[in-house]
Amino acid sequence: MVPPFPRRRGRRVLPLVAALLLAACTSTSLPSPSPEPATASPSRPTDEPTSVPGSSTPGPGGSVDPVYAAIAAQIEQIRGLHHTADVTPVVIDKATLRQNLEADFDESNQPGAVEASERLLKALGLLPPDLKLREEVINLQAGQVVGYYSPKRDELFVVSTAGGIGPTQRATYAHEYTHQLQDQNFGLDKMDFDSTDQSDRSLARLALVEGDAVTAQTRWMQANLTAEDLGQIFADASDPAVLQALQGAPAILRETAFFPYQEGAILVSTLMVRSGYKGVDDAFASPPDSTEQILHPEKYLQREPPTAVTVPADLPSKLGAGWSSGGTDTLGELQLRIWLNEGGVSSSAASRAAAGWGGDRVMLLDGPNGATAVALITEWDTPADATEFATAAKTALGGLKLTGLVSQAAGPTQVRVAIGSSAADLLAALGG
Repeated sequence: MVPPFPRRRGRRVLPLVAALLLAACTSTSLPSPSPEPATASPSRPTDEPTSVPGSSTPGPGGSVDPVYAAIAAQIEQIRGLHHTADVTPVVIDKATLRQNLEADFDESNQPGAVEASERLLKALGLLPPDLKLREEVINLQAGQVVGYYSPKRDELFVVSTAGGIGPTQRATYAHEYTHQLQDQNFGLDKMDFDSTDQSDRSLARLALVEGDAVTAQTRWMQANLTAEDLGQIFADASDPAVLQALQGAPAILRETAFFPYQEGAILVSTLMVRSGYKGVDDAFASPPDSTEQILHPEKYLQREPPTAVTVPADLPSKLGAGWSSGGTDTLGELQLRIWLNEGGVSSSAASRAAAGWGGDRVMLLDGPNGATAVALITEWDTPADATEFATAAKTALGGLKLTGLVSQAAGPTQVRVAIGSSAADLLAALGG
């Protein structure tokens, strides 16, 4: 069980969630939504089809548009990697993009996984009761994605409604071609995005993948785009309807979508300061294991591992007849911080309260007559960190209007949270 939006399986697409403004302006607090295709370069048309190809066709050096071929060569020089197989970029329109996203979403998520994730997020108070997670995720992706690379199918797509190759399409290709190089040199399938109960780890590893692509794209943009080009990219990204949809998305989806691009770029920059792109290459061989390691790069450099936490497998039976496990997962520092903030804890206080994270495990429980409960066991670096989180968690329960209890174990670095109408029984079953 894993929230489907943060996760990017090896067989799933790796979309560019509008990292363009991050590259153009590194002080931007949030990446902007997908720009509409530019028409400023009518002299550079593309004859590529607007449907998904059945197989890859010749890439750089072959039949690919010379504009893309030049960008590929420039990215290879920047990144210090070389392609081992050709992948022709295919230009698609918005309608085809949405069809692709829907098909990929349904193919990549196991039956029942989306429903379980939806119920968990609603039980945590992170989604409104009437929201449909699949629809919300696809809507958000369709509004933001301007290109993506599929490691499973070796396909690379750039979105354009006009079919031209303007500044936005060129910058998008620079980003996605970096993903192609990553896949062919390191094997993105080795990142283990397929684990269905490790959303925090998957999100951390995606941050390495996207942070690397954002950094390479930024360098390419600085070297190859004019002020007029950057102005066009900003104009393309200013669609009010897309901005409104973005701002209206639940925070858990919005923030986990942007995290890999923002914080991942910071991790990659940290690695490059120490040892250049060799440090980034080495990170693909030993990728991060938690969002804590991304939020605090020094913890990745020190290889501080997450603390292993388990929820007792017999917990449902301790609650009585009719209870069963709906799945387990690890939330991690990022998602716990979002939960606290959504519960009324200030951004700075939520960041401090989540910063001492050591490890966690959450279980969704399904009970009689449609009852739902959540058991969360967390470990913290110090007793003071545990106390700080416990205090913030009580505030979040009240702010989200959840029935729940918080208990700091005698450990005293463990904090247990029980949510649902059976919270008292659940906490007792947990030993709290």
